[in-house]
Amino acid sequence: MIARHRFPADSEIERLLPPARLQGPFEAASDVLARLDERLRSSPVAEAFIVRADFHDACAALWRQGDFVQIEDLVLHDAGMDARAPTHELVRANAALLTRRRIAGQPPGWALTAAGLAALRGARTVDDGAVKTNDGNEYDDDDEGGDFHDSDDDAAPLAGEFAEIDALLARSSAAASDVRAIPLKRDDSGLVYDEDWDEEGRLDEWRAALKEIETLPPLLAAALAYEGWETLEPLRRQSWLGPLLAAALLRARGKTRHHLASLHAGFRHVKYRRSRHHDLATRLVGFAQAVETMAATGLKEIDRLTLARQLLLRRCAGRRGNSKLPRLVDLCLRLPVVSVPLAAKELGVSQQAATTMIDELSPNLRELTGRRRYRAWAVM
Repeated sequence: MIARHRFPADSEIERLLPPARLQGPFEAASDVLARLDERLRSSPVAEAFIVRADFHDACAALWRQGDFVQIEDLVLHDAGMDARAPTHELVRANAALLTRRRIAGQPPGWALTAAGLAALRGARTVDDGAVKTNDGNEYDDDDEGGDFHDSDDDAAPLAGEFAEIDALLARSSAAASDVRAIPLKRDDSGLVYDEDWDEEGRLDEWRAALKEIETLPPLLAAALAYEGWETLEPLRRQSWLGPLLAAALLRARGKTRHHLASLHAGFRHVKYRRSRHHDLATRLVGFAQAVETMAATGLKEIDRLTLARQLLLRRCAGRRGNSKLPRLVDLCLRLPVVSVPLAAKELGVSQQAATTMIDELSPNLRELTGRRRYRAWAVM
């Protein structure tokens, strides 16, 4: 058994978390994060910013684990147009990208539930076996035939078929309402995974600890949730999931209503580097600085994309109504990197037509490769 992780109680917060030390960094981070979320509420480049943030955050998640993934490789891999065989690091970055998109596509707070965590981990969910039908009869999944027949089968020849349909509907409803996670199969030889590493128990402890911070401000609660995740280390294969869950907590508490915070990117660009030798207050201040850096960088990115959009749309002035050049502009804004085959695939045109349209926008695009093959462009 592992020791239960406990967040500071109300009487211990003032001693462990000095208000004078935390107030400034957390207020600054909260203010910048709120301004970023408000800008995304009405910005014309909000969708492009969110798509780009997903790619950058996925690459930053692997960078924090000591692996380097180029963002252009991730963009091409996500579109199914790899220029070379994908590496193990690229596959893991793509998993982080898909997980982030899944959390953002679900209702706020879904990722923090037992069912949400089971889905993100890839664990299957089943019902407890025998369930009750609408008429009070019990049906066990282990039964082959499913004996659901009325006493007057001779008078109603289709009663048995209708009963089987009712039983199927009852089992489906019970499975949807009463689920439990099945632990993932893993190698228990001790060569790859620690035999004493109880992922289910650590996840339960982390979720139980979340209930102790429900009354704290959203940003401080997210910082403590991330600190608890790093301390317990529930998952060995998906350790990068912690910042995503902290971002989901910010979204569930209403701090970020219009986007999922890119905490991995903030941790990558902030000067502070987390260490267990630091005291709790220092680590929390580092979290606030990472959030502030991430939000400030996001505001600058919105300004850059807005200006680039205005310049690119000027190139579309006077075009026919069925011109696909505006769609190419949206594609260049949404993706950090655009290649000719990728543009041709997304727009449904030939590669020659895609090359011609990219050349028309080239004064406001920056070529990244400088080669004749595998050429790629990005918004200036």
